[in-house]
Amino acid sequence: MTLLPVFVALVVGWVALRGFLAYPLLPGWAKTVALCSAPVAALAWLAVVTADDAFLFPETAPCPAEPLRKGIIGDGAVRGVSTAFPPRAFCVWEDGTTYDLATGAETVFWGCLSVIAVTLALGLRYALRHPQALLGPPGRGAVAVTRT
Repeated sequence: MTLLPVFVALVVGWVALRGFLAYPLLPGWAKTVALCSAPVAALAWLAVVTADDAFLFPETAPCPAEPLRKGIIGDGAVRGVSTAFPPRAFCVWEDGTTYDLATGAETVFWGCLSVIAVTLALGLRYALRHPQALLGPPGRGAVAVTRT
């Protein structure tokens, strides 16, 4: 049963993307910005969910095992926490103090996600109002049959 919602989401997304690309009133730069926002959102998401990882350089970890000065940020042991969606990364100390990581990347992610949502909504609206526009110009891809 979980494949059906995924398939429906993919089909609706594909129709929305085709409708957005066929939308005649949008200039090319607007379509370029919308299409470039998807990889930027993916990179921002990756930056957020890996912000608490210290596997490459443990000595420069964003969540230090020992506080630099006791009592400044938090007391006790610390651990890094990240969530996949909504993307968020933060450090949590034993006393409950939290420190957000990668807030700039979170802002970029949400900005790009809103651009993607608006453009797909525009495309879906156009595709539902003008379904013939999704087929392309007349005669494209048609094979001419001639009698000899």
